[in-house]
Amino acid sequence: LQSCGLPSSLAIHPLHVSIRLVIITMTDVSRFVAPHLASASYSGVEPLETIAKEIGIPVDKLIKLNANENIYGAPQAVLDAIQAAKHHVYPDPAQVNLRQALSELLHVQPNNICCGAGSDDILDIVIRMVCPAAIVTSIPTFGMYKFLGSVANIDVVNVTRNEDFSIDVDAIIAAIRENKATVVFLASPNNPTGTLVSNSDVEKLCQEEAIIVIDEAYAEFCDATAMELFGKYDNLVVSRTFSKWAGLAGVRLGYCAAHSDLVNVMMAIKQPYNVNTAAEAAGLAALKHRDAILATVASLRAEKDRLFNALQQFKWLTPVPSDANFLLIKVDRIEAKQLYDALRKRGIIIRYFGSQGGDLHSYVRISAGKPEDTDAVLQALQEIQEEYNVMATTMRL
Repeated sequence: LQSCGLPSSLAIHPLHVSIRLVIITMTDVSRFVAPHLASASYSGVEPLETIAKEIGIPVDKLIKLNANENIYGAPQAVLDAIQAAKHHVYPDPAQVNLRQALSELLHVQPNNICCGAGSDDILDIVIRMVCPAAIVTSIPTFGMYKFLGSVANIDVVNVTRNEDFSIDVDAIIAAIRENKATVVFLASPNNPTGTLVSNSDVEKLCQEEAIIVIDEAYAEFCDATAMELFGKYDNLVVSRTFSKWAGLAGVRLGYCAAHSDLVNVMMAIKQPYNVNTAAEAAGLAALKHRDAILATVASLRAEKDRLFNALQQFKWLTPVPSDANFLLIKVDRIEAKQLYDALRKRGIIIRYFGSQGGDLHSYVRISAGKPEDTDAVLQALQEIQEEYNVMATTMRL
């Protein structure tokens, strides 16, 4: 008791013994936590309410360009479908209607489709299905790959990308073989660089003894897909999501196309009701109104291109060509974190990664928004350029 900071006289009363036991439990409960989870963490985007309170700008005045969402949101027909769904009953664990609709979209069979609570859920199911000795990915990339590997106590082998952020396919193959990795995660377009994995590289990787997962979260924002190879390789898995194109990030709905033998296992080991009734209703309605939603996707693609072109006037900013709905931008002359903070102070919320997903300390990422959002970003950049006297610094150098 004295070691706990309590007087020895307390030992005479049973209640005091109970107190001592509670103190020990509270201070030592971490002994039940698996040691590998100590380093497992993922930094997601902050709630707008938190940001608004911090910087003193109302939520409705903030410009949110930090999570690659469809800023136009889902159409009213989709929102009506969510409201009309029967939320007092459990969803269909077999996902029959959703898998049928997605199979028609991708021109595969329903038994080639598995759905999840976002594509993150799909990636997690793949890891649990394979139980790999190691996972290979290519950095900088989506930080969720490392997070999921950490939670599963699996080594994640990071292969550095080429200078143009394309993958070094030979280095990835070498990493697969050296580490006996049986899962590879590659985003195409890659987040946060916006670069594609060519189908010729996908084919090379599919020759390896590993499940090759091509994460196509931004497929609707580009004109390339690994689905062109589907059916040719039984170890190819293509994952997608409704979060980006469909404006449904909040309901959490993703899916994958894979060989039916793999899907049979994935369906068996997933959480039985991993796709809730709201997500199912939203997904079916989004597919029904896909053309209308893709019109907003086209607008976002146009604004991304407009921003890319407009950034050429800022000699201290170098945008990376992107096939997604965002731009990764290299910042010179000032710190990237300074730019992030300066925009944040003005109510423009972008993404600064630092070391998450790779060495990105010199970069920021800006999501495509509405035309007025692009206008605000460009005006703010002009102000920041003058505030930090960036051009004068450039001229002296």
